[in-house]
Order: sequence, then C-alpha cells, then structure tokens
Amino acid sequence: MATTTVQAEDHRDVDVAVAQLRHLPLSRIVVPDGFNPRGQIPDSQELEQLAETMRQHGCLQPVRVRATEHGDYVLIAGERRYRAAVKAALVEIPAIVRPAGTGDEEEQAELLVEALIENDQRRELDPLARARGYRRLLDAGLTVKGVSERVTGTRARSAQARVREHLRILELPEALQQKVADGEIPMRAVRPLTALQEIHPGLAATAAGEVLDPDDAYDSYTWADVERAPLEVALAARELPDGVYRAHAAYPVEAFALSDRARKDLVALERMLGRAVDTVQFDASDVAQARTLGAAHGENWRAVIVGSEVAAQLVGDYLARAVKAQRQRLRGERQAASRSNDTETSSPGGEGAIAREDTERAEQQAEEDKRAQREAERLARERATSFNLELGRGLYTTLSRVRVDEPVLKVLASVDVVGHLGDVAMRGARYGLPGWVSETAQRNGKPKYTYLERFDAEQRATEYLGGATKTGEIAGRQLVLLAMAVYANQDAVAASNRSWHDVKVSGPWAGEFDALLDALVHDKLPDNTLAILEPVLTTRRQEQQERAAARTAREQAAERVQAIEQRIGELTIEQIDQAEQDLDGAWSGWTPRYSELRQQLAARRQQLTADGQAD
Repeated sequence: MATTTVQAEDHRDVDVAVAQLRHLPLSRIVVPDGFNPRGQIPDSQELEQLAETMRQHGCLQPVRVRATEHGDYVLIAGERRYRAAVKAALVEIPAIVRPAGTGDEEEQAELLVEALIENDQRRELDPLARARGYRRLLDAGLTVKGVSERVTGTRARSAQARVREHLRILELPEALQQKVADGEIPMRAVRPLTALQEIHPGLAATAAGEVLDPDDAYDSYTWADVERAPLEVALAARELPDGVYRAHAAYPVEAFALSDRARKDLVALERMLGRAVDTVQFDASDVAQARTLGAAHGENWRAVIVGSEVAAQLVGDYLARAVKAQRQRLRGERQAASRSNDTETSSPGGEGAIAREDTERAEQQAEEDKRAQREAERLARERATSFNLELGRGLYTTLSRVRVDEPVLKVLASVDVVGHLGDVAMRGARYGLPGWVSETAQRNGKPKYTYLERFDAEQRATEYLGGATKTGEIAGRQLVLLAMAVYANQDAVAASNRSWHDVKVSGPWAGEFDALLDALVHDKLPDNTLAILEPVLTTRRQEQQERAAARTAREQAAERVQAIEQRIGELTIEQIDQAEQDLDGAWSGWTPRYSELRQQLAARRQQLTADGQAD
C-alpha cells in the first residue's frame, strides 16, 4: 500500500516518514502488558457488541501501532478495537504504523502521549486512568510542565494545574481512587481529601464516608462542605480512625498504652479520690502541647490530636498533674486538721507568742484555702469549658437538621425559643457552639476563652436560625439552641458573667419535655460526646423519676382526700391526721377548697376533743 499522510487526532500533521496507514494481520500485532492508559479491557457486553459490528462491517477505525525490528507491531492505541477484532475472528485490521524506534524512555513517553490523546479524544478517560498516564510520563523523565505541553499542547499554568490536580488522585487510598474514577467523588473534592490524607491516612476515607454513606440521611454533608471544611466533615463521623483523637472529647483510660509511671499515677489518683478514673479528655492546653510536636491540627472544637504515642504521653502528663494537685489538697486538709487539734488542746490563757503563732497559722491557712479555692475554680472552669465545646460540636454537627416528627414538634411547641432568643443563646449557645467562643493564648501558654455578650449572642443566634432553608434545618437549629441552653455548664465563666435564665416549658406536653429532649439528644449525639453528657442525662433521669413519683403521690393523696370529703363527720383523730397530711401533699399552695377542707377537719377534731372531755 502506498505511503499516505495521516491527519493525527490531536490535529497536528504527521509526516509520511513518520506514519503509514496499512492493513496488518492480527497475528503480527503485540499488545504490551500495562501500557493502555485506560487499564485492563474487561470482556463485557459492550465489547461483544463491537465484535458483532466488526463481523458485519469489518474494523472501520484504524488502531495505532509501532513497528519493531523483529517485524512485529506493538499496539499503541486501540486495544479495545483489537480485542473486538480477535473476538470477531478477523484476519487483519487497518492500522496507522509508526516506524521502528530506539525503544528508549523518550520514545516510550512519546508513545504513551499518543495513547493518552487517542483514548481521551475518542472516548473520555476517567480521571484515575488519566492520572496514571500522567504518572507514567513523569516516571519516564518528563516534568509536570513537559507532561502538560505534550498532552495538551500548551505550557499554560492552568494546564499544569490540571496535571497536578489529577496526580493528587494517586495520593488517596485505592478505594477512594476508584470512587473518583467512577464519578462518586468529584475532582473538586480531591484536594481537600488529600489534605486530610496528609494529617492521617484514614481521615480522607472518613470524610468521604460522611458524604457517600452518612449515618443519618437528615444530617448529611455535601462535597461543597468537604471543600469548605474537610476536617469538620471528618470529625462529624461517630468513629475516627485509630490514632486520631478529638479535642474536648472523653476517652476511656484503657484506650491508651500508658507508661509504668502513668499507671502508678492512675492508681494513686484513684486511691486519693476514692473512685475509679474511667475517662480522660484533651483540653486546649493538651492541643497546644501536641501542636508543638506537630501532632495537632485544626482549631477549637475542630482540633484533633494525631498519634497514639503522643496521646498516651498527654494522658500521662495529665495524670501526673492531677496526682500532684490532689496531694496538695490532702496536705492542706491534714494541716488544717492538725491546727484545729492544736487549738482544741491548747490552754485558754496562753502567752502572746502562742497567740501570734495561732494568728500566723490562721492567716497561712486562710491563704492556702484561697489558693485551693482558686485552683478548684480553675479546674471547674477547665472541665466546664471542655464539656461545653465538645457538647456544642456534637449538637451542631448532628442536630442542626432533623426529621420533623411528633417528638420534635412536642419539644419545640413547649418552649418559645425565638421569643426568648437572647436569653436562650446566653444560657447555652455562647458557651460552646463552633465559632461562638474565641480562644487566645496567654503569656503562660495557657488558653483564654472569650464569650459573647448578650447583644452579640442574640445576633449570632438570629443569623444561625436565619440560615436555615429547609423544614428540618429550621427545627434542628432551634433544637441545638434549646439543648445547649438546657445542658451547658455555666461553671465555664465567673458567677457574675453567667446567665440566670431558666428554660420555661408550658403547654400540654410540658410534662414530657425533659424526657423527649433527652431521648432526641441521646439518639443523635456521637458516642464520644454522649460519653461526657451521660452523667448529666443520668441525673436528669433520676430527677424525672423523683418528680414522677412525687406527682403520683400527690394524685394518690388527692384521691384519698376526695374519698373522705363526704364523710368528714365520721373520721377518727387518726384519720384526721392522715387527711391533713394528704391535703398538704395534694395541694402545695392555698386554694379555697383547701381552706374549706382544713376548716371542716379542724371542726371535726374540735368536736371529737369536746366529746372526749365530756366523757
């Protein structure tokens, strides 16, 4: 066949000395392993359909091959057509033949470029296949600029950025790479996912799971959320990868590989406290310490500590500090008890020196008591701050969008959240919702937290509610503000800066409010947040049971009072005593009926007393 000029599919003319259009026997075409950028060609129904077309009409589109010095031809592009031709039992197919080359890396790169262009223009390559092709070109000695120039024909920065963007796919776990290829993960999410991958190998898959397979369809994230705040999306998962720990979250002590010294401190601390220390949590100072080691990422409630060894060391440091603080407390108590005993055994008329010594001891004790009080308040603030930040994070990420069902409607109908928005926000949300608390480092390295004043808190709450666009969001965001107002610990601030607003419930479902809200929160919160809230929920359940028991007792007392109303004139002294007790139990305040029954019982008692005297 005569030599022919062929118009290449990247629209650049190829010289006659470079390529020829010929018909070649299939037996002389060799398919190299792993060269096709598209990957392995599966034996699919689509391939069978193409083979059937070739049986009827032959191969209409030529493949690309390179001649070898042995007389064979190495397939460059068109493996799918080649395999269909084999299935169709064709003897030969048309091919654009490149002359034999040196077979060096430069030629291999050129052949791979042709294959990439051929596949990408004939049928869109998936991003993973394109990324693997780019990687092979880099391995062949090209730079990113060289790859972009060879494949796209331009050195533009946008073309280079496209190459780098695809190469990031290969940094992801294989399971996520395939999801990018299948289109389940968009290209715009690759960069933030690789950023998570750099923090910890398992975080990218965790964040992707929150979008692709959320625990709650009414509280799911989107790829736009991954672009905006990838770590926030990953932290919304109930379970984080091993070796990743949330700040302000409670963890079982046994989850850490403690050193021998730390275990001794744990035993000593439990002995001094008189109870087991089951959980620990990482506060802002722990995050700051981990950050100096390069093991902390994110800020405030979005912060994580990465590394089991680092976490174990932080727990060990905490136990050492706690043991030291408890020993100081116990030493102070012993000294106070000793001084008290000395005072009791000393003579009343001691000399002036003894009096001065007693005065000095008293002043010293007063100063130690103040220090102990300040230390106790500081620890209480730290615990309350950690509790509130973890609670706010958990509620914000899991309760901001809910299914609007009967329990949700009953809870929201029992409290006027919007009507008392400023009070509700001051009582809870300002202590822990993400972004509401400002954290700065003091000179001593410890964090300082600043909380919103009333006007700003109400404004922030208004913006938060106003951002809801769907029914589930409107209800969910009110529930978040309400739950924070109910559960937040105000020990995080001084008494003078606290809100004394109480969540007031009313209406037909007021009696169910506490149980309904507790159940909603319990079902929604992730396990780590639920662990720190569980003691609060337990106390609330006990209080609810006590109130229910008291209510039952009042109802029973009222029934007994009603039973004796018509026969007061028949009561004995003992029955009058019981009836007066029932009256006090049935009516906690004064009512006309209460007063009337009291008078009737008093008259009956007077009558019985007079009859007894007459007898």
